Amino acid sequence: MKPKTDDIRTGAQDVQNRLAADILAGRLTPGAKLKLADISLAYGSGMSPLREALSGLCGQGLVFQEGQRGFRVAPVSLGDLRDVIAMRTTLEVMALKASIDAGDVEWEAKILSAYHKLTRHTRTQAHLIDEPWEALHRAFHLNLIEACGSKRLFSYCAGLIGQFDRYRRISVLARGQHALLTPLDGKIVEATLDRDAETAGARLAQHIDESGRGVVEMFHESRLECA
Repeated sequence: MKPKTDDIRTGAQDVQNRLAADILAGRLTPGAKLKLADISLAYGSGMSPLREALSGLCGQGLVFQEGQRGFRVAPVSLGDLRDVIAMRTTLEVMALKASIDAGDVEWEAKILSAYHKLTRHTRTQAHLIDEPWEALHRAFHLNLIEACGSKRLFSYCAGLIGQFDRYRRISVLARGQHALLTPLDGKIVEATLDRDAETAGARLAQHIDESGRGVVEMFHESRLECA
């Protein structure tokens, strides 16, 4: 009996989420070949859901396909990191300004809740990769822009945030410490709730730029570039 389409889709999403988590956490290294038979066994997935999952990850920039030769984890490079930072800044600031124009009271409440949860969970050097903090930090950024009114823009931003987080995780693990940053989250929230789109956008751009410069420095010094 053939598996139902809904079952394949559900299985593919589960495998995609698990593969993405392993790529972001560095458990699947940049440039590593993803052999379908091995991945199918490791993740307990059939071939149809697995191929769909890998295609989805290609769309996120976490995996690439080598023609007919299969799939690999996306490589990392300084040039790609800088491109991710530049595109993330442009699109995320655009999405934030659109959200400020269109967002309602419920959107404001989500931002305040996400910010409160993030500030209550302090990141320390004792935990280089703190998964609860990672989830809270991502949720904060996504809540800021979720009222932008464009599913495509939101999706692009979410993908770029994920790609940047991958570089940050890889660099932090290689360096053995976090970059020191000026806390700007509260200032972004303040300007956002004041509906000051220009100030909020400038503060978000500053936040991404400062985070980006820290990751670029760690990445470059750790010589993590791969072909």
